[in-house]
Amino acid sequence: MRKIVALGVVVLVVVALWAGAWFWAAGELHRQVALLGEADGETAPRLTCAPFEVGGFPFRFDLECRDGVLVDQDRTYRIAGVRASVLVYSPSHVIFSAASPLTLANAFTGSESRIDFVGLEGSARLVAADPIRGLTGEGWRIARISVEADGIAWNETIVGDLLQLEAGHVEAHLVDMTELHDRTAGTAALAGFARAEGLTVPAFRIGEGNASLEVELTGLPDDLRVLAADPDPVRNWQRRNGVFRLVRFAGDQPAPEETFEISGEARLGATGLLDAEVTYRQKRVLDRLEAFMAPLQLAAIKGKPEADGSSGNTLTIVEGRMRLLTLDLLEIDPLF
Repeated sequence: MRKIVALGVVVLVVVALWAGAWFWAAGELHRQVALLGEADGETAPRLTCAPFEVGGFPFRFDLECRDGVLVDQDRTYRIAGVRASVLVYSPSHVIFSAASPLTLANAFTGSESRIDFVGLEGSARLVAADPIRGLTGEGWRIARISVEADGIAWNETIVGDLLQLEAGHVEAHLVDMTELHDRTAGTAALAGFARAEGLTVPAFRIGEGNASLEVELTGLPDDLRVLAADPDPVRNWQRRNGVFRLVRFAGDQPAPEETFEISGEARLGATGLLDAEVTYRQKRVLDRLEAFMAPLQLAAIKGKPEADGSSGNTLTIVEGRMRLLTLDLLEIDPLF
């Protein structure tokens, strides 16, 4: 009998400690958000929610900010709601969602816009699956960040609604390239993928188009804390022999029929000058430049035509000098 009582006491103590720790953490989250709301919006961004709530006891933290307002100098962002959830025993994995609309205003330029969407959700996860590995430093590397949204419409709203962009579906993913992680050197690599379907951009005469993007970035630090505290991330990326690889950037639209596909690779030299090679193939996209360029110049940029009406070329950048065939196009300043 005494063993059962003792066990009961132990269970009650554990439950009380767990509950106490959860409510302390919830209170700390409220305090931190309240501090953000006291910022001046000039030297530090100010975030306010009406209200900010924490739920999910006992095994989750569900954070919800309704009618959120973020003020960052001249820019003001408002969103109907943002929600994030994390399991207590797996804090390296966050699931989030947002409610429409998101409005943006710039007091300096006077611009105002609104982004509507049917649904926006995503997740972010570090490599570590448990807090112990994370605290030892092994888990401070991005494993995956994903965002998806449907029914997106971006309108300028200074005078009525003026459509800037519309898309049926948009998604973006950032994934750790585990095979390129070098723990000894402290470097990591990320692969990115994004696509948009049913894309309409009136300013660029794009209607019901599709676009996709695949990129790779090497030479990143494998600890996010290092990246956040880095005073000169571009220079240090070059020192780690970082490479930006455009695996594929492609798009198409049905009317008028247009297609393009671009790939390439870029890196920085020791003085911050860009070295790159970009290969592209297109069909009717460069015809948009006919009103601005001489026919011979446009033909040189298009490259050799193929039987299907497409054409392609290769653009090189050596120590910041951009060149197409024998034609010097422009000079790019050092990036650090």
